[in-house]
Amino acid sequence: MKGLVLKDLFGVRFQMLGGLALMLFPSLMLMLAGGGMAVDESAGMTEIAVLVYGIVNYVSITLCSSFLVNTLGYDERSGWSKMQRTMPVSGGRIIGAKFVSMGFVLAALTAISLVINVINALLFGIPLEPMITMPLCMCMVQAIALSPTFTLGYRFGAKSTSAAYIGFMVLLAAAMIAVVFMLFMGDIGTTALRIISYAILPAVTAAVVAVSWITGKKAVMADI
Repeated sequence: MKGLVLKDLFGVRFQMLGGLALMLFPSLMLMLAGGGMAVDESAGMTEIAVLVYGIVNYVSITLCSSFLVNTLGYDERSGWSKMQRTMPVSGGRIIGAKFVSMGFVLAALTAISLVINVINALLFGIPLEPMITMPLCMCMVQAIALSPTFTLGYRFGAKSTSAAYIGFMVLLAAAMIAVVFMLFMGDIGTTALRIISYAILPAVTAAVVAVSWITGKKAVMADI
């Protein structure tokens, strides 16, 4: 499995570097602006700053990890998807390698986002909790989108993955926008938001990943 994982990681290493540059950009702009960009709570800058970093975290983590979807197409076009099934590797390891690669990529992007967010929260007086919570939530949302996409790719072929992934991300983005809108409108409070972030979302993520791995394993084994 190690070779399968490394193959996918090498394929997206440049995209991850691009994500790092994207995450550093707003931080660099704030630092160049100096103390004048420090958050002024009375001017409502706290919410704006959190929203800006939330968008940056979402785009960087989502965009850079989404290239993992393309690895299914690379495997199919190169003939590797057929070749690997002639090797002494089980269906569980074949689909499992995709999930392990996803875990490594998401963990790396999330860790970088956390470090940058915490540094900027301390430098510019931004509340620390949302700056920590946002990258973790973006990571889980992306795991929810990628996991079933891998399974569908092995079940129906790589051509189905892009449409499936976009569909999942549209639904998840709509759900996040709805939650943020209700928060700003006062329809839900911080307690409800914490329950969603710390309990509901992790439970849904674990369930989606587990079901996707099981169904993906069956799809790969049925095709061998």
